[in-house]
Amino acid sequence: MKKTLIAALVLCAALVFTACGKKASQTQNTGTTAETKSTETTAQVSTEAPGNTGEFKILTGKVISVTDNMKGITIENGSAKTVLDLNDAAVETSYALDQGVEVSVVYKGEISGADAKNAKILLVLDAQENMKTLEATGTVADQAMSTFTIQTEDGKELSFMKNNAEGLDSDVLGTADDDSNGSKAKVKVTYVSVTYDAGSISNYPLKVEAAK
Repeated sequence: MKKTLIAALVLCAALVFTACGKKASQTQNTGTTAETKSTETTAQVSTEAPGNTGEFKILTGKVISVTDNMKGITIENGSAKTVLDLNDAAVETSYALDQGVEVSVVYKGEISGADAKNAKILLVLDAQENMKTLEATGTVADQAMSTFTIQTEDGKELSFMKNNAEGLDSDVLGTADDDSNGSKAKVKVTYVSVTYDAGSISNYPLKVEAAK
């Protein structure tokens, strides 16, 4: 009788432990599944701004309104109407900023739809289809009040407009050492180009840094 009772108790204990183990395992799996779903949902929420990725980004659209002090514009890009703060921006357009003008806006940070509070606007230029940020490395061949020129490694000369590009407030361009105003300082220029209706091209630097 005692043996039968002991065997019954052992069997009950085994069943209880098995049930507990399954419950714990099921709880752990549920938590993992919930965590995975949460991660996937977060990954699907994109804060990537329109335009090409990287440090500098580009948004192209049509101006639909301009503030009275010319320090802010609203542009339409697709279905989004984005308000842009131009306080720290250089405006280099052929036409006055006005309703209906097409522009390409170079910025850093993020623009998501109509939300541009996390973006710093750098340049407002004539609209260019598929504008991209470019890079060139060379030595400074000439400097003037509003422009500078570099000679690339393949012997070509590229001229740039001086604006509020990063690095230009330092001595990165060097000091002229001859009558040509060339310093021979080696620099890398990150820039964008604008081609105008008459076919002329202007290069606008975004960053100028010393190159090895």
